Amino acid sequence: MKIQLILMASGFGRRFGGNKLSAVAAGRPLYSYGLTSLCQGAQAFLPLSGIDCSVSVVTAHDDIAEACRRKHIDVLWNPQALEGMAASIRIGVGTYPDRDVWGFFPADQPLLTGQTISLFLRQFIASGAAVGCMHNGERRCSPALFRASCKDELLALSGDVGGRRLIQSDHTWIYYPADEAELFDVDTRDDMAAVTARLSI
Repeated sequence: MKIQLILMASGFGRRFGGNKLSAVAAGRPLYSYGLTSLCQGAQAFLPLSGIDCSVSVVTAHDDIAEACRRKHIDVLWNPQALEGMAASIRIGVGTYPDRDVWGFFPADQPLLTGQTISLFLRQFIASGAAVGCMHNGERRCSPALFRASCKDELLALSGDVGGRRLIQSDHTWIYYPADEAELFDVDTRDDMAAVTARLSI
């Protein structure tokens, strides 16, 4: 089995008023927290499962692309970033069409830990479900996992809703993290201030 975990780092931060993913939170670019956790989750998952689990980044930002390449992480350039999340999903699936599972992780959730990601992956594989997502206590949300049976639907997505329609299915497997705060999205500068305070503890 091959799993591809993809960090979605193409957003332009319209509500933030600038490139929030490269903005500094507690001394580091915001996106780097999600990238570190994703790599940790993949590394923790592999020894326990024996499954091939790789990480890549979809972005439209030169600084993020260069930083990831220096870390020898696959970079997928997104020329259609203005479209929204669906473009990142299509690029991820299209680049790795032979994967058994694709996982899509937003780059603006800096509190999500590698341990939670590893648990999410292991339990999703065990569930046998075609689609899995997390729940933040209020609604189903990203990150989301999709098996190969969803390939055609993922490649047909468009706009900024991403895989939201797929995760709303009655058959979707749902993961509830121990700490719902891990799924906090940074959308505004107030959000960034709140996250920075927590990351600085």
